[in-house]
Amino acid sequence: MHIPDGLLDTPVCLVTGGISLAAVGYSVHRLKDSLADRTVPMTGMVAALVFAGQMVNFPVAAGTSGHLVGAVLAARLLGPWAGCLALTLVLFVQKFLFNDGGLLALGPNVLHMAVIGCLGGYAIQSAVARLTGDTVRGRVIGVVVASWFTVMAAAVLCSVEFAISHAANPDFQLERFLALMMLFHALIGIGESLISGGVIRFVATRRPELLYNPPASSGRPWRRTLVAGLATALLVALLLSPLASSAPDGLEAAVQQSELPAPQSAGLSLFGGYDQVLGDEGWESWSVVLSGLIGTLVVFGIAMVLGRPLDRTSDSAAGASRG
Repeated sequence: MHIPDGLLDTPVCLVTGGISLAAVGYSVHRLKDSLADRTVPMTGMVAALVFAGQMVNFPVAAGTSGHLVGAVLAARLLGPWAGCLALTLVLFVQKFLFNDGGLLALGPNVLHMAVIGCLGGYAIQSAVARLTGDTVRGRVIGVVVASWFTVMAAAVLCSVEFAISHAANPDFQLERFLALMMLFHALIGIGESLISGGVIRFVATRRPELLYNPPASSGRPWRRTLVAGLATALLVALLLSPLASSAPDGLEAAVQQSELPAPQSAGLSLFGGYDQVLGDEGWESWSVVLSGLIGTLVVFGIAMVLGRPLDRTSDSAAGASRG
């Protein structure tokens, strides 16, 4: 659900951008008090996995496609605050490196995926897990339910933003647009739930110490997991991104079928798109592969670099409290 510029008006983008900025800033504030030695590298690894996963569009009904958001998955592995920062980083790299999503629309994009997906998704999955018992089964059920509901919540909020932005357009029919968004994203949400729930079930049964707020750690080193996770992200980008469905995603299909004006293509990105890295025609597939590899490594690297000041702040605070 990467909204390009030109589909939402400026006031809507500014308001949602302000909400997103406040949520991300609060996440940074909360993260300073909850850093562990593995938080920064694990955040980089999960952000890299999410970036690679979002490149693989899977087909759904009615000639549309969807892709993993990965927000609930990130929140379950990293916690809500680090998860929100990881998704925000992914969205910034997608915009400024590959022109995926709009510049003004960064605010609503962060709100829909990072804020609702991570903060709201973590609250939902935690509540469901408590109701079903703090067991592997309860955690998986919580992730599955939260994944579907956050996708649907983002679709509804996006529809409201479109209604406000196109209130003066007599051709815009909110009922039709909302119905299309709900239909497409209900199916996309199923894919999101299956992927996220499957990953968390695997981690919870094999490496429960990798989950946020886990039970007693087995003491096995997490650094091997870090390397394995980054390698997995690179393999996904290398092997699966060329197989991504070319069908429009749920938002694009709803916009097309609602006959809204074509979105604008804003600049300020290094490449014009995932398929334009190599520039020359005929190299689109290799461009997508290279984009996936570059983006995965860039997301991981930025997370590591930006996380270091937080890590040092946490260490300094811990030393002062001991003194």
